[in-house]
Amino acid sequence: MKMSEMSGHTQDQAARGGVRFVSTGAAIRSRIPVSADGNFPINKTLIGVLALGLAIFNQALFWLLAVLLAGRGNTVTAARFVIASVALGAVLWALLAVLQWRATDGGNAADKGVLVLTAALCAGSVWLVSPVCGLAAVAVLTAWSVRGLFGKPAGA
Repeated sequence: MKMSEMSGHTQDQAARGGVRFVSTGAAIRSRIPVSADGNFPINKTLIGVLALGLAIFNQALFWLLAVLLAGRGNTVTAARFVIASVALGAVLWALLAVLQWRATDGGNAADKGVLVLTAALCAGSVWLVSPVCGLAAVAVLTAWSVRGLFGKPAGA
């Protein structure tokens, strides 16, 4: 039996030094070091956050392009952008949910409630082919996940 199993911690928790974060935002903040003058290095975590932001922007852009194209009568291309926005929203929701679950080791009741609510929105997006539901699900889960990103670090 491994030491981490004997203490009741998961291997992932043991690898992080037994730290359980309140949110994905707090986990991100702990992985991006900031110097005294406010500079920070470019690392994998920062690149991942920027890529996630770009993907969320593209989800909204696909939806807006679909609306624009549908208004101009190009319904076939508009439908493709709607499907792209819905599919990207489902993938982003799944990615955010996994990141939030791993960062908080399952989280608390509020985390689970937000995951269930946004899962319902995401499922509605896929079922109804509604990019608005998918964008709402990703926006709510993103806002909930990054709530620990801003503010003072713990112990400061």
